[in-house]
Amino acid sequence: MVLYQLEGPESRGALKSDTDTIEALRDALFNAKKTIRICLDGPGEGADNGDLIEDLICETPGNVKFFIAPGSTGALPRLSLMTGVVTYGADELAFTEEELEELGEVTGIDGLEAGNMIQATGGWPALVRLMCQTPNPDLPPASWPETRSYFRDNLLSVLPDNARRFVCNAAMLEEISAECYDYVYKTQQADQEISFLNEKFALLAPTASSGKRLTMHPVLREYLRSVFSATQRERRSYVLKRVAFWHWRRGEYLHSINVALEASDHRWARVVSDSIILDVALRQGEIEVLRTWFEKVPARTIKKIASLSIGYAWTLYFSQQARQAEEMLASSRHPISRGLGSLDEEGWRELVKAIGKATHDELPESQALCEKWIDAFGDRNLVGKGAALTCQAFIASSDRRFEELEELLHKAAVVNQSSNQFYAFIWLKTAEIQTELFKGDMVRAMHLLRQANKTAEKIGVPKSFLSKMLGVLELQILLEQDHHLVSPESAQASFDFALNYGVTDILCGCTQACSRLLYHQGFRDRAMALLEQARLAASERELPRLNILTKVQLAEFTLLNNEELEPPILPDESELTFTPNQNRAIQAHIALVRSMYRLRLGKQFGVAGNYAREALQAASAISDARTRVAAQYCQALAAFALGSSKPAKRMMLDANLHAEHLNCHFTPLWIKEALLSLSPLARNLFDDLPDTAEAATTKDPEVRAGDLSAAPVPGHTDSVITVRQISILKCISNGMTNKAIAERLLVTEDAVKWHLKKIFSELGVTNRVQAVTEARLRGLL
Repeated sequence: MVLYQLEGPESRGALKSDTDTIEALRDALFNAKKTIRICLDGPGEGADNGDLIEDLICETPGNVKFFIAPGSTGALPRLSLMTGVVTYGADELAFTEEELEELGEVTGIDGLEAGNMIQATGGWPALVRLMCQTPNPDLPPASWPETRSYFRDNLLSVLPDNARRFVCNAAMLEEISAECYDYVYKTQQADQEISFLNEKFALLAPTASSGKRLTMHPVLREYLRSVFSATQRERRSYVLKRVAFWHWRRGEYLHSINVALEASDHRWARVVSDSIILDVALRQGEIEVLRTWFEKVPARTIKKIASLSIGYAWTLYFSQQARQAEEMLASSRHPISRGLGSLDEEGWRELVKAIGKATHDELPESQALCEKWIDAFGDRNLVGKGAALTCQAFIASSDRRFEELEELLHKAAVVNQSSNQFYAFIWLKTAEIQTELFKGDMVRAMHLLRQANKTAEKIGVPKSFLSKMLGVLELQILLEQDHHLVSPESAQASFDFALNYGVTDILCGCTQACSRLLYHQGFRDRAMALLEQARLAASERELPRLNILTKVQLAEFTLLNNEELEPPILPDESELTFTPNQNRAIQAHIALVRSMYRLRLGKQFGVAGNYAREALQAASAISDARTRVAAQYCQALAAFALGSSKPAKRMMLDANLHAEHLNCHFTPLWIKEALLSLSPLARNLFDDLPDTAEAATTKDPEVRAGDLSAAPVPGHTDSVITVRQISILKCISNGMTNKAIAERLLVTEDAVKWHLKKIFSELGVTNRVQAVTEARLRGLL
């Protein structure tokens, strides 16, 4: 086969025996000039095969490379230890998102579809092909008729009876191990079956947490579970209960709860220990799982056990049901509640109340209660201390106290790491990323989000809640960076999650992003309906700040929709009873809407400019770059309408440069479209601006070569270089002359020279090439 592919059909004519074939193959490989990769799906059982392959590896030059599938049969163990031999498996064969995008021209897959394919199939090539063929790609892959036929005909039909029975049974386990399988199914053969399956079919792979525990591809597992349920329906509940008890005995309580939920067995709640439920609720934070489970446990059972009452209250607080949470906390004080004394000694009830106040947006009260709790219980309850510090960090982020936030992030991270506080990790990273969203720095926000995902993978944070919460934040980042990457469906899914589990800042940010995206895409009714849904939730949950923020957004949309020149209905100043910085954020948005209304009137441009200036000042005071950019647009249009053309252009240019520096592109697009719909003068201003696109060609190849030689560093440094000076650096990286830069940035050549002098001094360089290289190394470009 190998010789045939190397030399074609004519090679067969001179071959008289196996010996001739082997010698011809040796000669062909030894004389090969180009790289040859030989992929062997296992060397087989025969010793001669292994000897031949070993000889070929030793006798051929370095441009001949051998790739051998993993396993433990035949000659593979000794071959895999040889120099230059690479073993490959499922991970190496799976498609990556980048590879699918490269195939886009052939398959018609775009970037977003490639991401969805990887998420649905894990990159398994056969499943990727089936996803391209199935008429129902949005359904779970295990339910596609094509998938079921593929697994039936290509897997189950070729497995021996014992192996077929084993994989169907093993699919019902949370994690596959010989010990667990033998316990659940009362056998002693699991080790042999696992070895057979790995050697012959490579269906199982070690989990990230333990080499002794195995997993199978999730689509295959889901399919095999359906086969088990169809063929052994009467045993299903019994098997799941045995799986749950296996994990219970080993202290793996989250696995127990997951399996017990599936088995619809909640009787074990009566014998649950205090440490178990509080560990799962407060440390691991499986809010969605616990919420489902608690809703099925009889209320009288919950109220009899203090740990259940407190754990359920915690779950209710983070499900945005504060009133019910307070009622549940009150029931935990009942004299007949089991375990009341030990729980009070560590302050669990007080902690749940303190953090619950923050989830209900009562931030000053939560701050005071957290401080009081740390003083009273922090030294003896490390998990609780991490949660309290994380809560304080989130409050500092919400109140835009960014300097104080840095110290709290550090303190909380240290305590959370030492106590494996997974749920606090999620909210701590959320506070950190949310801070960059407040600032409008999408470069830094995306860097932190990727960092959070990597860290979570490394330390084994439960993925369900984490991925959804980070997904809500990622939606806002992607919207600003490239709104084409966000579909209405993914936006709706993020909004639905934020509506159930997001605190005020999370829900408000997600609501604004989703509604603006829908409005921009032409789904105006859906955008308004989504805002009304958030406003209704704010009223039902008694969240006044969310109510006001949503009303302001509704007023902006109504202004854009309304053909009549009616003033927008905005909150009164007396309603702003929140922290000073939270009030400033609301005031900035209100002033912005008032400026837009005056611009729509086609008169009172001076008043419009004053409101825009007011919004700009409030946004600058809290480092809100996105509102600042929108205010600069309104201020520029007001100045342009009053005849100040050149200052207006400079304001617009400053806004665009600032947004570009932060990788914040949707906000300028949104406010530009809004102003074009409000005022006919906006078209004249925007059309008269200089081209802000980077120069496509360069007059200084040396500068561009220097620019490309340095690898960029993610995030920003503490450099004092201004946004305008970074814009000049970008221009010189494209080889633009001082004159061209001056024309683009609407300044004089002397101003460009002055800025260059400042840049050279700050970066410690003497010429333009060095400046660009050093700027990239510092992450400024």
